[in-house]
Amino acid sequence: MEQLSALWPISDVPSQCISIYESPEVFLKDYAATPFVHQTIFAACWLQGEVLNGGLGQFFGNDTGVLAPEAVDACKGLNMPRLAAKLLDAMAWFGSPYPRDRETRETQLESAAESGIDPFEKLDEEVADLIYEEGPGLEASALAFVKLHAS
Repeated sequence: MEQLSALWPISDVPSQCISIYESPEVFLKDYAATPFVHQTIFAACWLQGEVLNGGLGQFFGNDTGVLAPEAVDACKGLNMPRLAAKLLDAMAWFGSPYPRDRETRETQLESAAESGIDPFEKLDEEVADLIYEEGPGLEASALAFVKLHAS
C-alpha cells in the first residue's frame, strides 16, 4: 500500500507556503491562498503526525494547534466524521472560541498538568484508533482524496 509520505510531493508546496509558526493571522492568510487539495492534506498530515507521535497534547501544545479547525474540516473532507467529532470534543476543552494562539493553549495545558489533569487521556487512544480504523484509515483516505482531486 502506498504510504502517506507519498503525498508529500503534493504537499511540499503548501508546507513551504503555509506558516504555522508566525501567527494565527499569517497561517489563515497562507492557508486560504492554497489550493483545496493541499489544504486538506496539509492539515491531515499534521494531525496524524502530531497525534501519533505525542497525542492530542502535543498537537494542541505545539504550533500545529493553530490548524485544529482546519484539521476537523480535513477529516470531514476525507470522510472521517467520527475522527472529526473526536477532534471537536478535544477542542471544546479549550473553550469557545477555540484559541488559535499557541501561548493561550500552552497556558491552559500547563495549568491542567500542574493540577494533575490530562484533559485528553481518554480521547488520545480514541483519536489514534480512528486515524487507523475509521473507514480505510487516514492514509488510505488521504491517498484516495488526492487521486480524486489532484487530477
